[in-house]
Amino acid sequence: ITAGIAKLGSFQLSNGGLAYWQGGTMADDWGSSYAGHFMIEAEKKGYFLPINFKLKWLSYQKNEAKKWRFEPRYGNDLAQAYRLYTLALAGSPDLSSMNRFRETKGISNESKLRLASAYVLAGQKSAGLNLLLKTTIDENSNYNYFYYGSSDRNRAMALE
Repeated sequence: ITAGIAKLGSFQLSNGGLAYWQGGTMADDWGSSYAGHFMIEAEKKGYFLPINFKLKWLSYQKNEAKKWRFEPRYGNDLAQAYRLYTLALAGSPDLSSMNRFRETKGISNESKLRLASAYVLAGQKSAGLNLLLKTTIDENSNYNYFYYGSSDRNRAMALE
């Protein structure tokens, strides 16, 4: 785990996001959230993160959350939901971006489930439960390709 933390730290760019490939110059939307999720969980288990990793990552995630606009053809709503979830998991929820996202028309059920979890982590249990009650698990998501998913992954994320 320590070696993995060090390796992931080397993927971080100056803006706080993480490149998909080592030596890359552009942050990957999903990969930044995924790697950050791992780092937050590792930190909770007592592992030390690279100096300034978390501060830079949080800044990047918050900036991207605020800039986000829905692009239905790419299904980028799941990336935003995951970003908002990881911010809440890290103890730094972005409630204004969460509220704006919740009001976005056409977002997937997978996104709504992830957002519901973010609300609960942010201490907004009733908002999370209300969203959860209006949502089902999509069996055949159109968004699996861009975000490395499957129906099994989506069900596992819903259980969180």
